[in-house]
Amino acid sequence: MKNNEYPEIMLPERACELCGFDGGNALELHAGEDVLVIHKEQMTAIEMVHVISMLSEMSTDLTVALAKACGRCNNCGGEDDDTGENDPAQWVESCSLCRDLLDDSQNIYIPDYLLKEAGISSSAKLEASADRDGGEITVTEAGNQFDISDVPPGILTVLAQSGICLAELDELIMLEEIVYGK
Repeated sequence: MKNNEYPEIMLPERACELCGFDGGNALELHAGEDVLVIHKEQMTAIEMVHVISMLSEMSTDLTVALAKACGRCNNCGGEDDDTGENDPAQWVESCSLCRDLLDDSQNIYIPDYLLKEAGISSSAKLEASADRDGGEITVTEAGNQFDISDVPPGILTVLAQSGICLAELDELIMLEEIVYGK
């Protein structure tokens, strides 16, 4: 790496041949959080079909890997860990922990002026704990940077409809566990 601490990217000759990249092609780069995609700047219809097919295949493979890491919802090991349902979406619906993760009313909301008074950024993630004896609820800045609320709704829906354990997904996200490329 150079002093700027970014990886130096070299495109292997064989990969360029496979992609049909040559010295005459201008390349287009798409960067997003945790991903970089490079394709020809100008493409024929069939070349676009190839790009769409590859991206779809990658999306499927990554979704399957994430689903395997999370496992199927079994009511998070609760008393009713067998819902008796054959519909995977019902597995998540029957699990109170997974169901609560999809319920926006479970989110903690504190007015900005109180957050400012406490020295907490208005964009900070919050967590709450209860003192049963004192009858108080304490809200603090969460120790984790990410949680299930950072997963786009479309992806959450696909996982929930597939019966994937959302509580396990939330845990993996918060612990920043490596779930791909182990």
